[in-house]
Amino acid sequence: MQQIILASGSPRRQEILEKLGVEFEVVESGYDESKIVTDDPVELVEELALQKALSVSDLYPDALIIGGDTVVYVAGEILGKPRDKKEAEIMLKKLFGTTHMVVTGVAVVNTLTGDQVVGHEEGFVRFRQLTDHEFKQYLDSEIWRGFAGGYAIQGAAAPYVSDQTGSLSAIIGFPIALVADLLEQMGVGVEVDPEELEIAIKNEKIGIEGQ
Repeated sequence: MQQIILASGSPRRQEILEKLGVEFEVVESGYDESKIVTDDPVELVEELALQKALSVSDLYPDALIIGGDTVVYVAGEILGKPRDKKEAEIMLKKLFGTTHMVVTGVAVVNTLTGDQVVGHEEGFVRFRQLTDHEFKQYLDSEIWRGFAGGYAIQGAAAPYVSDQTGSLSAIIGFPIALVADLLEQMGVGVEVDPEELEIAIKNEKIGIEGQ
């Protein structure tokens, strides 16, 4: 069986892949995300997922490389991970009290054959409006660091979620059914029923990932 490489340092993606029963190694891509410029969130996450996979493909001549990317999309604007507290404040003010979409793209590249498969899944999250005290407390905690849109849906932001629809695992950053399907297209079967795993993670504290 070909070696499988996850081109992401995301602990959430690693955990989901482990729960699918897939043996893999982690090699962070280091791809410069600013190279891809588009206003289409689907196009962005799919292309970034592919480029992240391709960025480590030269190191492994006979392997399956998995790349992923997640963004938050609200009012026609794409939000990635906030770089500092001010950017987090701007992002979160756009999210709290509104419904927004989270899109995750996944790509699998076969470095031996050159085959590539890419796809995406999405989910929707609605936050209630926060009081000034709640908002300040959340910002000061800096728990927004490292997450697309500045939050983890089942982390510290969980009390503020009033509704969630669509794929939870896509919101987390690694859509289970899609990952399983893309791997199967590349000849790798998963040991766990993706639907059962999707249900199981709803009871676990896994956050939304932007890496």
